[in-house]
Amino acid sequence: MSDLLHSSLKDRVVLITGGGRGFGWFMAERLLQGGAKVALTGTRPPEAFDEVCAKAEAIAGLGHCIAIQADVREWADCQRTVDETLKAYGKIDVLINNAGRGSREYRIDYQGGDTTKFWDVPVEAWRTVIDINLTGAFQMTKATVPHMIERKFGKVFSISTSLTTMIGNGLSPYGASKSGLETAHIVWARELAEHNVDVNILLPGGASDTDFIPQTMVPGDVGSRGDKILPGDVIVPPAVWLCTDETNGLTGRRVIAKFWDHDSAAAKAFEGCLQPQHDHPEIM
Repeated sequence: MSDLLHSSLKDRVVLITGGGRGFGWFMAERLLQGGAKVALTGTRPPEAFDEVCAKAEAIAGLGHCIAIQADVREWADCQRTVDETLKAYGKIDVLINNAGRGSREYRIDYQGGDTTKFWDVPVEAWRTVIDINLTGAFQMTKATVPHMIERKFGKVFSISTSLTTMIGNGLSPYGASKSGLETAHIVWARELAEHNVDVNILLPGGASDTDFIPQTMVPGDVGSRGDKILPGDVIVPPAVWLCTDETNGLTGRRVIAKFWDHDSAAAKAFEGCLQPQHDHPEIM
């Protein structure tokens, strides 16, 4: 894993939505270790980021992390996030659309182990999931890419989910948001290719041990459920590699983190995570 922290990470500016915990912080932590500068967003009050900023300072020193209170559902917040990041660091090299909501927004625990039906989902819960997972990623990308186009360099990738999860019973709001996200990325990758901006999808490959997966779904304490689900930091190695110059020009691809081979060099391990490219993916 020593070659994962590539020299091109030094002073690379990475904007991570939902960056204060879970996947967001796990990615930020390793990027900071590699010398990157990170801007982390979240809807929690600024003081909720104090511990995160303190940990970032302990890793990388002063000036390598800023926290921005912002909601990706709000276009003005997305614009402000980009403005504040540019003011702090002068550029944005990578955008990671990590902010997301899942079935805990609407899940009903039926007796007998049955799942929530789509007609049980409150309209507002549907809107929350779609607005954050899909519209929020669109708005953050829309706000960020003009800067990348001007610089003729940039990387965008968003966190998705497994194909089986997309069509899981009771998961239609979440599945719809992620399938929409992935098809949007196919188009964005094509439209941004001439501008040297790469657009990809990254997913863990299964339920992962973060607080995104509630204990009602997978029993046990968050952070110690590794025997039941994937490790919470499973996303980190391919995420970091996507931020390096080693993946320049790689675009329109789907990357599954759980296939990373920790015994291989980073470039080879990343190749094992790449899914076959399909010009016309099947919907039904």
